[in-house]
Amino acid sequence: MFFSYNNILSKKNLFASMFYEFSIAFRYLMRSKSHKGIVSFFTFISILCVTIGIAALIIVTSVMTGFEAELKKKVIGMYAHVTLTQSGSHALRNWKIPADEVKLMPHVVSAAPYISGPVLMGSMRRGSLLYVLGSNPKLEKEVSEMEKFVTVGSPDITDDEIILGDQVARQRGSRIGDIVHLTSTATVQTPDGLKPIRMKYKVAGFFHSGNYEYDSSFGFITLHSAQQLFRLGNSVHAIKIKLDNVDKASEVKNMLQEELGPMYYVRTWMDKNKALFSAVQMEKRVMFIILLLISVVAALNIISTLVMVAFQKTKDIGILRSLGATRLSIGALFTLQGLLISLTGVLFGLTGGLLIAHNVDAISKFIERHTGFSFFPPDVYYFDAIPSVIVPTDVILVSASAVGLCLLGSLIPAILASRLDPVDALRYE
Repeated sequence: MFFSYNNILSKKNLFASMFYEFSIAFRYLMRSKSHKGIVSFFTFISILCVTIGIAALIIVTSVMTGFEAELKKKVIGMYAHVTLTQSGSHALRNWKIPADEVKLMPHVVSAAPYISGPVLMGSMRRGSLLYVLGSNPKLEKEVSEMEKFVTVGSPDITDDEIILGDQVARQRGSRIGDIVHLTSTATVQTPDGLKPIRMKYKVAGFFHSGNYEYDSSFGFITLHSAQQLFRLGNSVHAIKIKLDNVDKASEVKNMLQEELGPMYYVRTWMDKNKALFSAVQMEKRVMFIILLLISVVAALNIISTLVMVAFQKTKDIGILRSLGATRLSIGALFTLQGLLISLTGVLFGLTGGLLIAHNVDAISKFIERHTGFSFFPPDVYYFDAIPSVIVPTDVILVSASAVGLCLLGSLIPAILASRLDPVDALRYE
């Protein structure tokens, strides 16, 4: 039997009124003998939709955030925070002069020259493209994290040695001590005419950065050796600059450009990878919007479920209205049902989503071992592991969006139920 709304209102007990509406809302969502569990089935489907939507959003946003963070980490680790080159694509001849000026700038920790370019590794008939980076091993340690990436051998190489990416070595079957030949685009005059410069190196080590693109296409040699390979004399291609705070890159860039003038061109790690990071950000936003549609579907399911409840409970609504329940109370009753569904779905979705997001790489590798299907092929996504970073603000945004959509959806059946006339509701029962 229902409690009397008149008694509740007469006592002015707001808490009791809210508890009463909550208890009825909860009861309406449960299995009932008269309807053989139909309503509870649709309630379950609505909760399931919210759960799947929340879990999917959390997993995808965590992976995309992790992908961006890991990409930034790898880019910064392999390349300089800021790079200084000569305007007009010319090599830096007196590179020590600008290098000394750079070291005096605020936030600059160190600076080092380097040379980079494509070469042919192997013979003319059976060669493959390799990008070499020539630097002073001692200075390189001060401007990059290359030393951390060397897994076999030592980064302190001599002029006739090379460190290959582990994927390059795997593809070519190279081992420590093997001899490889590199042919550059630079030429030298011989009695037989101009010929490309070709030099041989001993494989002294392998590096693994975790970025498939780098590991499968890069090799490291000394600065002096690179100057000979590309026939640059004492010149270099650019100067790497390391900062005490990577977020100050744009600020340092502006100061350097103003200090050194138009003869030099300054670029930050963000400038070099702007398109890549913009694409990642855009993909993250698009994926969020697409997966948010699952929450929209959940809201539509809630609408259909609560409309069904409203029609099935027409007599009960009529009795409540005749006992003194206001339209606002009836509307609140159905809104609470929508809130119960959304909160339950959010709770399960958060639990499942956070668990999967935290263990997504282990789950992916488990499935790959047993099925042979790779969710995250390294040659496509750059990394050999699925990165995942759970951001609290993203979790709150996802949860709030889902609850908000579900509450908006529950307003439609709430309004329909509140407009039922008690006389008409009881007349046909």
